[in-house]
Amino acid sequence: MATNPQKRQKQLVKKKAKRKVVVTTKKMIDKLGGLLSQTALEKTPIHECQAANSLFETGIGTVVLSREIQNGDLAVGFFMLDVWCLGVKSAFFARLTETEYQEKLQEIASRENLQPVSPAYARKLVEDCAAYAKNLGFSPDPDYKKAKRVFGDIDPNECSETFEFGKDGQPFYFSGPYETPEKMRKIVNTLTKTCGADNFHYVAHQEPFENEEEDKLEFKA
Repeated sequence: MATNPQKRQKQLVKKKAKRKVVVTTKKMIDKLGGLLSQTALEKTPIHECQAANSLFETGIGTVVLSREIQNGDLAVGFFMLDVWCLGVKSAFFARLTETEYQEKLQEIASRENLQPVSPAYARKLVEDCAAYAKNLGFSPDPDYKKAKRVFGDIDPNECSETFEFGKDGQPFYFSGPYETPEKMRKIVNTLTKTCGADNFHYVAHQEPFENEEEDKLEFKA
């Protein structure tokens, strides 16, 4: 039976639009490293690895590990760590050009100093930090699972460093600028439950707790 020309034209337009969406989606996934399998990443050479040099003094900082992939691009894992309390606060995995990568490093360098570290050191630091926070009741950033793919087959046991998380032997929650009073209260309640009321410290910036009169106060729970 012959196909109605107008109906056929509509089907072709619809099919073309659908194909365009699929192609665009694939490009987005590729940009995020989604098309790079774990096995493929393990076979790519490590470009460099850096970490904030004052991480344990300030409590928060970045770890970056990059690998060389096809066409001169880099597969990069970025990890924002809170080593005093919350663990992996932010993480993402991206496929970047060398120019894009350097721009991102410059952005990070505007707020913290990075220094070269071994890949084993980076992996052990990130994973131990995540484990520390998990014991306190905190989960890593949802994108952590994707970002840590960049570690590939790096063996953290090759790092002999022992990391001491927390501050002065106890968890220390320092609220971030974008955390709501509700979120701050939830974090403190979690620490109270897992650690006990006298076994952690916190700093609140937005007066989320009872009748505080200053914008920034340090407490012992």
